Amino acid sequence: MSESLSMMATTGLLGYGFGEDSFRHGLAMDLDFIAADAGSMDPGPHYLGAGIPFVSRKAIKRDLGLMLEGALEKGIPMLIGSAGGGGSAPQVALVREIIEEIAAERGYHFKMAVIHADQGKDYLHAKLKAGKIEPLGPIDDVTPETIEETHRVVAMMGVEPFQKALRDGAQVVLAGRATDASIYSAIPLMRGYDPGLVWHLSKIIECAGAVAVPKTGQDCMIGTLKADHFLVAPAHPDSRCTRMSVAAHTLYENPSPYHLEEPGGTLVTLGSTYEQLDHRTVKVAGSRFEKANRYTVKLEGVRRTGFRTIFVAGARDPGLIAIIDDFIDSCRARVRRAVAVLDIRADQYKLNIHIYGKSGTMGSREPIKNATPHEIGILAEVLADDEETSMTVMAKTRLALLHSDFPGRQCISGNLAIPFSPSDIPVGETYEFSLWHIMEIDDPLEPFPIEMVEL
Repeated sequence: MSESLSMMATTGLLGYGFGEDSFRHGLAMDLDFIAADAGSMDPGPHYLGAGIPFVSRKAIKRDLGLMLEGALEKGIPMLIGSAGGGGSAPQVALVREIIEEIAAERGYHFKMAVIHADQGKDYLHAKLKAGKIEPLGPIDDVTPETIEETHRVVAMMGVEPFQKALRDGAQVVLAGRATDASIYSAIPLMRGYDPGLVWHLSKIIECAGAVAVPKTGQDCMIGTLKADHFLVAPAHPDSRCTRMSVAAHTLYENPSPYHLEEPGGTLVTLGSTYEQLDHRTVKVAGSRFEKANRYTVKLEGVRRTGFRTIFVAGARDPGLIAIIDDFIDSCRARVRRAVAVLDIRADQYKLNIHIYGKSGTMGSREPIKNATPHEIGILAEVLADDEETSMTVMAKTRLALLHSDFPGRQCISGNLAIPFSPSDIPVGETYEFSLWHIMEIDDPLEPFPIEMVEL
């Protein structure tokens, strides 16, 4: 183990961008590797289901171009995890295509590992039969039917596939779905650093500029490991980290700030200390890692749920707002009657109407019950098995919202302000999560095949 190891996290999500000044400042330091997380399930199931990123191709290429240039210039590894957003095969393929495109345009030469995270149905059936799949939280158990109806599923890899790729000579590692911290933990663990410090530092810097002040979100972050502590500081000299900004990040995306689960164990921060070393650097010590007695990976899978159409409008008629709940109920009844004439049954579609400004965010859990807003936003959505049915029901819903009468109405029609034309907007095919479980495996490499590519 060397005296210290330094890493740079360029961005919290590849394609979100980072300041080039910050990147250049970081690149001038003595770095052992640079990395970026490229994915998240925060935007919901659609992107995994559709196999597309939730950032633009142009933005991904910009970030990758700078990172590749820096890594090759310094002769250090570059690691990308959860490529394309969800880390599925089509998303990984897109990012691979961009890397190959950059390499061809600039004449770069390097060895790249592509690590796949998609899980086949036969493999999942075997694991289920062996009793190796269980719910992650208060959700239903997996059944064979669950697996069969799942459109696409990925598993979240730990550090081992990254480490295997690096040992096989890859300078660039492009991985499918991975835990955020494993991207940054792989190399330090290979080099013998304390696992508690490694996993904690990785958790802190995986969102890069999110722990920097001011919070522009564009700062690259530098993490430096020592034998008994680690340091966190922004790459840009005009930014800083504080004890609060660093410590608070242990709660980000976690139910507890003290126990953070990874495939091979748990990071425990109960004894962690946070010291303001200078005005821009925080020193952290006392973190530990408890190894688990089994190795588990999270499964994320989605199934198709049909086609969605949406309609957006605003209203500021005080008479309508005062009785909006009853009005919506009457519109629903009108839609049911109208589509029945078209041989569309009530069980062939789902109609949701959200009232923003009243209870659109919290729904039935909204604690403020009696406040009357002066204007509201209405978002209607129709979900059906086919797009034609979805559009048909939405057209009747729009008609009902625009032209249904209510007590005290003083105009013939047009109580809604509609911002778009066309008013009925088809969103396309939709998905919902069907697998949100953990799977026990004996070999951390088994579900994650590695492909080596010479560029």
